[in-house]
Amino acid sequence: MTVLYFSSLLAPCCLIALTPFRADRVEIVRENNESIVYLFGNVIIEQESTIITCLEAELNETRGNVILKDSILITNPDGRIRANNATYYFESKSGLLTGDVSLYHKEQIFTADSLNYDGLKKIVRMRHNIKIEDLQNKQIAYGEDGWYEIDNERGALTQSPYLEILREDKSPIVIKAREFFLLNSENKFFGYDSIEGIIDSITIFCDTIEYNLKNEQGFLKRPVVKEKNNELRGDSGEFLLKDKDIEYFKVYNGKGDYWTQENSHNLVEGSMITIQFEQSRAKRVIVEGNPKGLLKLKEKQNAKD
Repeated sequence: MTVLYFSSLLAPCCLIALTPFRADRVEIVRENNESIVYLFGNVIIEQESTIITCLEAELNETRGNVILKDSILITNPDGRIRANNATYYFESKSGLLTGDVSLYHKEQIFTADSLNYDGLKKIVRMRHNIKIEDLQNKQIAYGEDGWYEIDNERGALTQSPYLEILREDKSPIVIKAREFFLLNSENKFFGYDSIEGIIDSITIFCDTIEYNLKNEQGFLKRPVVKEKNNELRGDSGEFLLKDKDIEYFKVYNGKGDYWTQENSHNLVEGSMITIQFEQSRAKRVIVEGNPKGLLKLKEKQNAKD
């Protein structure tokens, strides 16, 4: 094995000629028929518009990749990526990053235990402890497995995913599902299968949900809306928020079961049932389309007892 020591730059080979680098110390090695350059201390590697910095690197000219270690930062016009360890392939502009990985792109921050980055297709695939922050819409998405298209600003999360919609001076709106599809370019998300959402004292169960973060409007399939002893269900439904406070819930082909402040019990049915809210509390129930109802007054219940 031949080892050459350099105090700073340069090595006469094709890959390195196309990939300028700097480091405090450089060792050029020929071993196992592979040409390897070891870089130590304040490493800087450049490729076109991509700049890589770290504390230690192993640049393999034969394989066309570089193994990076410690305090890694990869920057390009799309954003920047940080990690503890990484393997980067120059030709495909792709890499596997592990250890406190974070990717910053426009007003979005991605973190995960590991992240595969495809620089040509602009796709990232993430595993374990995933967190996607949409700073513009104040939304945070979590999951254990997922992918995201950087340029198209869309992706999906699976394995116990959930979303938080942040609100000032209030607890966040929390939504759980089997899978989420994020369409951040249109300020939307979709949740599929076994949906459970919490808005203040209101809990929503449904099969699917579509929500627009700008309009603050959501659409539901087979919703069941519960608030204390009150329940509203239907074949489909929608709801609207104003400044992240609930304005109304509406269901179609629905049934309602609710209690008044006077402790009267009401059962209603209709083609459309709307519950209007004020300061996150139900204010009015409107039943339309062949409405039916049953009112159980408190006094009658006591007399029966």
